[in-house]
This record gives sequence, C-alpha cells and structure tokens, in this order.
Amino acid sequence: MKLRFAPSPTGFLHVGGARTAIFNLLHARRHGGRMLLRIEDTDVERSKQHHAEQIVASLQWLGVEWDEGPFYQSDRLDLYRQRAEELVKSGKAYRCYCTVEELEGERTAAEKAGVAYRYSGRCRERIANGNAEHIIRFKVEPGPIAFHDLIRGDVQFEGELLDDFVLLRSDRNPTYHLSVVVDDIDMAITHVARGDDHLSNTPKHILLFRAFGADVPVFAHLPLILGSDRKRLSKRTGATSAEEYRDLGIVPQALFNFLLLLGWNPGNDQEIITHSDAAALFDLSDVHKAPAVFDAEKLLWMNGQYMMRMSADELYPHLVPFLGDRARPLDELRPVIALHHSRARTLKEMVAQMEPFLVEDDAIEYELEAEKKHLKGDDLATRMNDLYDALEKTEPFDVATTEQSLRALAESRGLSAAKYIHPLRVALTGRGASPPIFDVAVVLGKEKTLARLKRLIDRVSS
Repeated sequence: MKLRFAPSPTGFLHVGGARTAIFNLLHARRHGGRMLLRIEDTDVERSKQHHAEQIVASLQWLGVEWDEGPFYQSDRLDLYRQRAEELVKSGKAYRCYCTVEELEGERTAAEKAGVAYRYSGRCRERIANGNAEHIIRFKVEPGPIAFHDLIRGDVQFEGELLDDFVLLRSDRNPTYHLSVVVDDIDMAITHVARGDDHLSNTPKHILLFRAFGADVPVFAHLPLILGSDRKRLSKRTGATSAEEYRDLGIVPQALFNFLLLLGWNPGNDQEIITHSDAAALFDLSDVHKAPAVFDAEKLLWMNGQYMMRMSADELYPHLVPFLGDRARPLDELRPVIALHHSRARTLKEMVAQMEPFLVEDDAIEYELEAEKKHLKGDDLATRMNDLYDALEKTEPFDVATTEQSLRALAESRGLSAAKYIHPLRVALTGRGASPPIFDVAVVLGKEKTLARLKRLIDRVSS
C-alpha cells in the first residue's frame, strides 16, 4: 500500500491540507504501507519555491513523516509531454486547434440556448495543422464512470456530461489531470485520499488511469472543514494555516491531535491520542461523511492539555522562538517552566506569564489593579519590613520553610497571612495572580526575592 500527500505550493500549508497529510500518513502506518510527499508545482504562475519550502517545513514541524520525496512535478515536465503524445498516438487524445474566439463563440451559443457549456469536440475530426498552436484534449466517451469511495461509498458519473478535458496546454505545460495521474502511476500509488473538492476530478482521472492501462487506485474524498460560521474555513473566521497556529503558540502535538479528530474518532470519548495510538487505530473508511467544524476554543483547551503533560525539557525547544532575546539556558529555565506549564493555553501566553523571571529586578512593573488592591494600609511598610527580616533569616530557603516563616510572622502580629502574601506577590511579580507565591520565591532565589521586596519597601516608604 502506498499513499501520497501532494500539495500545490501556491500558499502556506492550509489546516485542511495538514489534516489530509495526517490522514494519509496514519492510514499508511495502520496498514504497513508507505507515504510519499509530492509538490505539484506545474502551475507556473501561482507556484512559488518559497511556499514549497514552507510547506515542507510546516509538515516537519507538525510531525508528518513521509517515506519518499519530496518529488517536484516541475522536474518531470518532459515525461508528462511524452505521455500526452502516447495518448494521441493511441487515439485516446487529440490535438485541438480551436482559437479563443471559437471557444468563446461556443460558450455564448450555449448560454443563449440555456444549456451548460461543453466543448463540442469539433477537433476530434479536424486535420492536423502542421505546427500550429494547439492543446491536447482527452477523448471522453459516453457511459457510466463508477467507483467505490472509502468515505462516500458508491459514486457514479456519466461520461456524456464531461468535457473532452485538456491534458497539455498550448505552452506545453501539463494540466493537473495529466500530471497527477502520470505521477500516481509511476509512483505506484494505491490509495488517493484528498479533499472532496476534488471529487469532480475523479472521473477524469479514472478515465486516464484506464487509458494508460493502469490499475485505478482506491479513492477517499475527505469532507470539508468548516469555520465557526458553518461555512468553509477562511481567514474571516480565524487562522487557516499550520504556520499561523505555530506562531500563535500551539505545540505541534496538539495541532496534530486536534486535526486528527476533525472527522474521525477512535470509537470512544478519548480526546488525547498519541501518534502511535492513532496509527494503530486510524482507517480512512472510518472518516465521517459530514463536514467537521474547526473549534478554536477546543484547540486551545487541547493545547493546554498537551503543555500540562509535557516536561520542561520537552517544552523548551518550542518556547525558545517566543523567548527571543530573553532566552536562557534550559537548566536556568527548567524550574520556571515547571511552574507555568499547567497555567497557560499557548506558548505565547506562557512566556507572558514567565516574564517576571526573565527581567531584571528593577524592571518589574506593578499592575495598576494589583497595586490598588494589595498595596494599601498605613502599616504596609511595617508589614513588609517585618517580612523582609523574617525571610532574610529563613534557612533553608525552600517552599515549606518560607511559608512557615510568613505564617508564623502573621500569627505573631495577629494578622491574616493574606496581609503578607498578596503584597509579596506584587513585589516579586508585579501582578495580582501568579503560581503559588512560595514556589515563585524559591525559584527566584533568596537574593532576588529580598531585592524585589526591598524595592517595594523603598517605594511604599518614600
């Protein structure tokens, strides 16, 4: 068994394309098959090399591992031309010399008659006109074109409703129909899983497989992914490319898992599924026929679940791009990451929460709301001076001992521990919310904790 993912490099890797790649990969893994990557870049005007490179990089980031490729169709143009000529010689295709004006005349006549336009086939019998500019069309014969789709079931088209479609353009570049079938034959593709926007292309491709005397692969047409408005996913309803979600701070394992569940489930309520578990369970025939809805909130939840389950060592490489010039060695950041990995839904959010650990002591800015709520009371300076003295004497400076020191101080003064904890939080982080404050103090270390507390004391004493 061999499957393929064959994107066109006309833009970034769309999440729909990413899901198609995942489904192809997992079906191949489930059945002991292989998957190849093919870049379909024969559209000279729209295909860009940098988009091809971005697609490859996005797939690698996402964890889609192919066994062969990437192959580029632009390297195989002579082969497509040769195969088109073979079909002409065998009488299954023909040269069409119709001018733009002639074709436009046919189209206008069809519109006036109120019928759908189809090319008349007039060049089937036209005598070759030397080296005159021409295209090559496939000769479609009437009759049913039926196949069994792994997702949609039995599907049938009628040949008499299809145009004699173009195989080779006048500039000698192949159309999608020709190049994709030639490649699928040469690359021994047994299963074609692609979006159901390609369904109307499938009867043409079946005819071409047969014309070349090749086995027709098994088809699976994947339903669309819809946005929150129940319309086709578009930028209007949110990010649409895998690269955008990476830049928003989604870890690849979460996006892979989320896309996997758009139209498929393991047969139970399990939502967190590893690659290896999915590879043991997934089958294209289990994909739902109905379109799937892209729920951005669900993705954020799932990303939070993955981040919570990941160790600091696993998270660190994903965090580095978001840290920028504030990046620190892993050994230095490991305890900071451990404090925050269960409190954020995205990497970007996590780095924002980590900021108090990434800046100098005198760069801590107090949030206005936290300052108004917690830095008040005529005895604030006295409380903080007493806390400074208590923490300075605390040994060892660990979570249990620092908490014990603070609570003992509060009890000796007849005050609630909150009267010390909340101002301490503002002093250390500048914020009204943070991880447990004694954990924060220990990760910062005694020296930094005292320095930041002293800064607050100086401020409220002046």
